[in-house]
Order: sequence, then C-alpha cells, then structure tokens
Amino acid sequence: MHSASGRVMAPLKGVSMLFASRPSCIKRLLIIEDDPLVAFDNERTLKHSGYDIVATVDSGEAAVPIIAAEQIDALVLDLGLAGHMTGREVARLARDRGIAVLLVTGQCPDDAGDIAVARLSKPHSASALVAALRAVESISCQNKMPRKVSGLTTYWRPEAA
Repeated sequence: MHSASGRVMAPLKGVSMLFASRPSCIKRLLIIEDDPLVAFDNERTLKHSGYDIVATVDSGEAAVPIIAAEQIDALVLDLGLAGHMTGREVARLARDRGIAVLLVTGQCPDDAGDIAVARLSKPHSASALVAALRAVESISCQNKMPRKVSGLTTYWRPEAA
C-alpha cells in the first residue's frame, strides 16, 4: 500500500482490506439442520458472509430453548430434523415470534407460504444460500420483491405491508 507521499506503508496488523458490509436487519441466525456436513457447510458459508451464527442444532427440541432465550433474526431451517419435533412446528414457533424463516429443504410442503418467507431447494450452492438470505431480507425488512435466485421460491405478500 502507498501513502499520498508515495512511501510504502505496511498494512495494519489484523485489519482486513474488505469493502464495508451493507446495513442489514438480518444478522443473527439459527441454523437447524440434521445432516452434520450440510450444517457445517452452511455455518461456515454464513459466517464468512458476515452473519452471526447464534447456534447450529439438529433438532426442534434443541432449537426451542435457543429461540426462547436468544435474539434471532432468521432461521435457516431444514424440515427433516432429528428428534420428534417437526420442522413445521419449529417454523410456526419462529413465525409467531416474528423471526424470518428460510426453509432449506428438498421437499416443499404445501403450507410453505404459511410457515416461511422463502424456500431454497436442496442441493444448493454456497452463493445461493447467501443470496437466499439476502432475498429474505428484501422481503422481511424492506417489503420488496427480491432478485431472482436459482432454486429459491419466495412467499412475498405485498398486500400484507
């Protein structure tokens, strides 16, 4: 790096040269996924994209106390979970608490529009996951139609604004 005087400057230790992230109303996420590899990939991708992962759990039973105790902006939720509580039950609980829900599943339920803001089909890429959360933000925080994302179905209802 060069200063205005032309001298070579050493970068500050521990400071990354990144573009400033844009303001977002969705920062704190709870990932609920029963496949450990998918959970790990999703967590890593979303952390690197600037999200704060409150927790990553594999069941509804593990998610409920976290939803009750933590400030969470959105769930990244697989419907097929370990345990007895269904993904639908977790989604309804989150929705009733005002938490945005992104379903990430291979099988879309008929009532997906009632329990989620959007659904991302599995399998998906890391970039599609990040784009899907940005779409959820557009819908939930800005009340506007998001950009098209491959594999994403949105349930935007502008009349609800």
